[in-house]
Amino acid sequence: MLEKEFINPHPLGFTNTVACSSNGIKTIFISGQVGYADGKVAESFEEQARVTYDNLVRELHAAGANVEDVVKINTYVVDLNRDKSKAIRKAKDKYFTQDDQPASTMVGVSALIMEELLLEIEATAVIER
Repeated sequence: MLEKEFINPHPLGFTNTVACSSNGIKTIFISGQVGYADGKVAESFEEQARVTYDNLVRELHAAGANVEDVVKINTYVVDLNRDKSKAIRKAKDKYFTQDDQPASTMVGVSALIMEELLLEIEATAVIER
């Protein structure tokens, strides 16, 4: 039987993290995390990248997982360019230090839900229950 766990529901009508468990395996889906913390959007792109990964890791821990459990990352970047890609890599390297890195997709987009946001990252992780 499939069990669903809704972790950190958001007042805007979605859940930050949903975990689905069956046969001893737990798959964790993390909604797009952004550079928003403490009631404000980080000012620079580099700071948004750092805050976004901090938020992503916080959601992983809330679901009982770690970065080593992540199997897929999707990254959406407003006006993607080489410098932004490097800044994202630097922020990611703070947490993702393991040899086996998750599958990854990076897509340039024209805008995100709030005009100030420049980056959004979603992830999927898998753990044994």
